[in-house]
Amino acid sequence: MKYIIYGLGISGIATAKFLTHKGESLIATDDNEKVIADNQKKFSEIKFQKADEIKYDSETTISFSPGIPLYFPKPHKILEICKNTGADLACDIEIFYRRNHENNFIGITGTNGKSTTTALTGFIFKELGIASEIGGNIGVPCFDLPQNQKNFSYVFETSSFQLDLLSKTHFGVAALLNITPDHIDRHGSMKAYIAAKKRIFQNQTDQDFALIDVDNENSHQVFEELKNDKNFRAQLIPISTKKIYENGVALFDRKLVNKINGANSQLELKSDFLTGKHNDQNMAFAFAITYCQLSHSSIIKSEDEIISAIKKFKGLRHRMQLLGEISGVKFINDSKATNAESTENALKAYNNIFWILGGKAKEGGIASLQPYFKKIVKAFLVGEASEEFATVLEKNSVSFVKCGDLKNAITQSFLEAKKHSEKEKNILLSPACASFDQWKNFEERGDFFCKTFDDLQNS
Repeated sequence: MKYIIYGLGISGIATAKFLTHKGESLIATDDNEKVIADNQKKFSEIKFQKADEIKYDSETTISFSPGIPLYFPKPHKILEICKNTGADLACDIEIFYRRNHENNFIGITGTNGKSTTTALTGFIFKELGIASEIGGNIGVPCFDLPQNQKNFSYVFETSSFQLDLLSKTHFGVAALLNITPDHIDRHGSMKAYIAAKKRIFQNQTDQDFALIDVDNENSHQVFEELKNDKNFRAQLIPISTKKIYENGVALFDRKLVNKINGANSQLELKSDFLTGKHNDQNMAFAFAITYCQLSHSSIIKSEDEIISAIKKFKGLRHRMQLLGEISGVKFINDSKATNAESTENALKAYNNIFWILGGKAKEGGIASLQPYFKKIVKAFLVGEASEEFATVLEKNSVSFVKCGDLKNAITQSFLEAKKHSEKEKNILLSPACASFDQWKNFEERGDFFCKTFDDLQNS
């Protein structure tokens, strides 16, 4: 067996370091030769080679970075290599699973909410004494997690790009939170994007649980397809924040209703930290995941104990993160809102909003947010999308100013907010855009917002 680590991002390097340490035959490479050269200087223990110089065969397993476009805008050369040589195309999660398959694997995917749900589930597991770690797309490389554990649970956030590269990975509990248009440039079509998300349920058995949001049109479609698939054996668990379904979990009006496997419980659930309808969904999923996982475990915990753990969770960094208040103005960091659907959740949750938005625009822009424009006092535009968003805001009579960069937007929004007499004033960074025009990622963008808030607080 020979491993090729193709793509030298955080997860690629973590995989290469681990497998090298274990004495595996390994070559690390990248399409960017400068990236190879830079990493050669940092990690002398790893063998690096230019991608075009590597020889592949049927004994080769390729850990391909999900960050590299595989099918679109054009097929990556690795697809032809695998077709011609019989090499095995995978990703780090797939290889990790093959080495740790005797443990419990929980997979969580969806266009929005998957990071919060993954973090919340991991938090609940720790509170209840379930030996576990979270990883995957949430930013924690799986090969940085403990291995060779007994009765251990891995809770993985999985992106559509990672799911495209899984073949044997088996999630005992798999959750699909929602599907809205995103990453179409990478998948080629909405149909292909939905198909990638659906792959989280492949390999499930009649001992497993498939949790699916039935409020969202696209994920409900997946639910119905699996329900009518005679070969699909896992137990389907519908999740809703609108109505109660048999064998499902529903959460609305601060009441969680659990009807899984004949249960018929109604529990009070209000979190001081997870606000908004979208967080009702995140909490319902985390409850259901935990409840299903406990049914496979020797650990006995009550529904009330799960609810208690949920209430203690203080939320995820960069996701509707309340930083604090200065001069009567609240600052909310929602940098993780990289599309309109995520930003919609924030706009629903607040009033009197001084909205910082913009960056690298995604398909659809912000037109779908028009019903919430009446909650905007003023918008502060940054990045590449400024002109496009200005046109939409002007058409809808929303006051705005083009700020250029985030620092200027924070300064101007704070000055404006302090002038206003409303009791509730909220500066909301919820860009509805990717960050790549001005930042390395949404975390760097959010960290800058947090640091600027700290500087203002201490000035």
